[in-house]
Amino acid sequence: MISIVMPVYNAENYLKKSIESILNQTYPAWELILIDNGSEDDSYRICREYAKQDERIWVMHQYQNKGVSAARNLGMEKVTGEYVTFLDADDWIAPDYLEQLSKMAKNTQADMLVCQFQKVYDEQRQGNSKVQKDEQKRRYRLKTYNREDYISRCLLNGYTHCWGVFYKVSLLEGIWFQTKITIGEDVLFLIDTILQAEKIVVTDYDGYRYYINENGAMKRKFTPSFMDQILCWKKAKEKLLDQYPAVEDKLNSILIVSTMLVVGKLSTLSKDELKDFTENIKECLDVIKEYSNKKVVMKLLPPGYALKVNLFKTSPELYMKLYGAWKK
Repeated sequence: MISIVMPVYNAENYLKKSIESILNQTYPAWELILIDNGSEDDSYRICREYAKQDERIWVMHQYQNKGVSAARNLGMEKVTGEYVTFLDADDWIAPDYLEQLSKMAKNTQADMLVCQFQKVYDEQRQGNSKVQKDEQKRRYRLKTYNREDYISRCLLNGYTHCWGVFYKVSLLEGIWFQTKITIGEDVLFLIDTILQAEKIVVTDYDGYRYYINENGAMKRKFTPSFMDQILCWKKAKEKLLDQYPAVEDKLNSILIVSTMLVVGKLSTLSKDELKDFTENIKECLDVIKEYSNKKVVMKLLPPGYALKVNLFKTSPELYMKLYGAWKK
């Protein structure tokens, strides 16, 4: 049995496609746990309608939006499968997703099985996923990692999403999403999980469809909650460095990039709006000054970031003015 946990909030425009992708699976032994997070649109009704049609679908309802982490935690309390996976309400999966990953998970006895994903944009949402004959016969590659290798080669190189992963339910005992952080909660959950895992397997199968939502959290105007992007990586350092000190420089480079992304978000505000966020700008500057003083860290930054960092350190106001003008 595979348990699928899906948090739902104001997803009426996407939800049907996501649920239908589960109903169309070639693998029948699944349960879908839908957690409506106090939606203000028609999402809850849609969830209940599907639950009436298929007894493998369960619906839970919260009367107010407590955040995606609280919703996932609630769903995790109810799973009955051997493996659990997460699916966002605006994403969907290929018809053979559960079949392929359940087969790989059982054959490898992985504690975590991680697959690839395809990005999908608005103009691509209308297409139907079909399993082509050549895909059915394809033999997908599998690579096994221990904890340290997975952290350095995967987690710290972009594998920071909780979806697209099969987890042994027994592995997650006592592990929960942090509810007091709104950006980066996936990273901290993954770290806690990885630190318990004995065997992590990555496949090149790419049956997860990740919708690029132009109105998503990272596209919205700056609010203080965006500072969680910095906080999550500071917490990540606390969790990892005692056991794996060799990744400190890489973690510091990620922290710099995350901070510069927050600075970029701040830079799009008007001069009057920025007056309310002077402490946030100062915090960003302090982080950059603290972690950019080693050449090896600066060399680990993506192309162009060293120039951005040096300009922001030298003249925060000039950098933000130039960046804000460029974004407009």
